[in-house]
Amino acid sequence: MFARRLVRSPQLPLHTPGLIPRCAKVTRSISGSSFLQPREFPSSGFEVIDPSQRVEEEKLPFYRSDDYYPMRIGEIIQDRYQVVAKLGYGTGSTVWLSRDLKGRKYWALKVHTRTSQRNCELNVYRHLGGIDSEHPGQENVRRLHDSFTLKGPDGEHDVFVMTPLGMSLRTLQDMQENNAFQQDLVTTALDQVLLGLGYLHESDVIHTDLHSDNLLIAITDDSILSTVEESEVHKPSARKKTDDRIIYVSQYMLGGVGPLTVCDLGQARIGGEHRGNAMPMQYRAPEVMLNMPWGNAVDLWAVGLLAWDLLQGESLFGVYSRESTEKNDAHHLAAMTALLGPPPPEFLRKSEETSRYWDNNGQWRGPVPLPPERKLETLVSRVEGEDKDMFLNFIRRLLVWYPEDRPTSMEAFFHPWLRGKSS
Repeated sequence: MFARRLVRSPQLPLHTPGLIPRCAKVTRSISGSSFLQPREFPSSGFEVIDPSQRVEEEKLPFYRSDDYYPMRIGEIIQDRYQVVAKLGYGTGSTVWLSRDLKGRKYWALKVHTRTSQRNCELNVYRHLGGIDSEHPGQENVRRLHDSFTLKGPDGEHDVFVMTPLGMSLRTLQDMQENNAFQQDLVTTALDQVLLGLGYLHESDVIHTDLHSDNLLIAITDDSILSTVEESEVHKPSARKKTDDRIIYVSQYMLGGVGPLTVCDLGQARIGGEHRGNAMPMQYRAPEVMLNMPWGNAVDLWAVGLLAWDLLQGESLFGVYSRESTEKNDAHHLAAMTALLGPPPPEFLRKSEETSRYWDNNGQWRGPVPLPPERKLETLVSRVEGEDKDMFLNFIRRLLVWYPEDRPTSMEAFFHPWLRGKSS
């Protein structure tokens, strides 16, 4: 069976930082500036995956092969970026490690699908780039180094040039016992998430897609990037060949002890108030589901659910129906009611759609049964005593029906549970 390879940072670097990577030669252009010579990557010696099996992005819903750029390892982009490994994929892009033959350093290339007619993420990065901010949370939000358009066989693809990052918090969580982190690691992670959100919110940006897959650990030692490249040369990744493209198995980079970085601004919104669908199903705030105006408080709802996920190793809410959004929302709102109690009258008055689920007194009358009442304090199993009380207080501040009652990101940052002191 094929699998995504785990590449660890070596104890001894393969090259001295700042020098030319091993096996690279220098050539000189006509203009006189020096370039690294491209490397040759093997055309054999890798596992060939059965064409009938779905691999990587092929497994995603609504996948269409011609939406994705048919990248090849070893390919040179823009006459300077040589692709040396695949790092990941998503519904709107694939991510590749590249070596800059001109700048002599590594970059991650995020290659968007051709269907991104209007690249919202690029608009957000341009918006952030136009703001002069000294907010400390800038270091906890991924930055865009450069962007360009790549012409493919079926259309054009936006490409982002970014600093490579390490594994996601979700990947690290999957390696933990019981799929849960110790409290001190959770509070450290949330500190950095809230700082990043503080910077975004100050800059009038709402993330809307906050979860552990979109939180990556920064790399402080580039030797792991060289290790990934050498691994692709000496033990090439498994791949699937079709008539017109190759689909590679991505590499995990098990390295990085730098800041936690908020990534993927593809669903982010600029401005204070919005309407319409947003957020992953299980993280969706109630005001979004009920078609109310919503703002950056939706990110704080997501922080509450993220905190629970990281500490408890399981989600408070799930995906109840993938076939019917209406049925899923009904079950989701019923689960919220069982956990949080009925919504307050002022919340019910914010949207006519609330009448489908509650009467004027907040009593449930939705199209699905109300589950048994749940109490947060009985569900907490990973902390005890004063730590448990402060954790519950933190969660209850964030998971409230009325968005205006949630704290700002910086108010949440100074909550006693995160600051290590009793209230």
